[in-house]
Amino acid sequence: MKKLLIAMLALIPMLSQAQTFYYGKPATLTGKLLKIKSLHPNQEAFGGNQIALALDQQVNVDGDEGLVKTKLIQLVDYDDARYSSLFKKEGKSVQIKCSELFRSHTGHHTTKVLCVVDSVRYK
Repeated sequence: MKKLLIAMLALIPMLSQAQTFYYGKPATLTGKLLKIKSLHPNQEAFGGNQIALALDQQVNVDGDEGLVKTKLIQLVDYDDARYSSLFKKEGKSVQIKCSELFRSHTGHHTTKVLCVVDSVRYK
């Protein structure tokens, strides 16, 4: 019985490890939609709110740009209607399929990692 308990306790850290995704690759993420304030230095022209995904669990994103551990990923969507609808669904649980993940590199990027939205499924 003691051996079984020890084996189960040894497995718990392995089950709770963060999932690893890679820059430039597709990813499926789950969490809640959250409005975040832009950190752009020109708030008058480019300030305001952006939409992000507050992840259910921390993830690792790795690649040439280096490893990032995060629980918040800004969403980018080339479908304007779908992007606008995400703001109206703030707080809703979703599954987002990203066509790719990329690291922030401009003033419009508020989180360290961004997701190009491919599809959204509300839970």
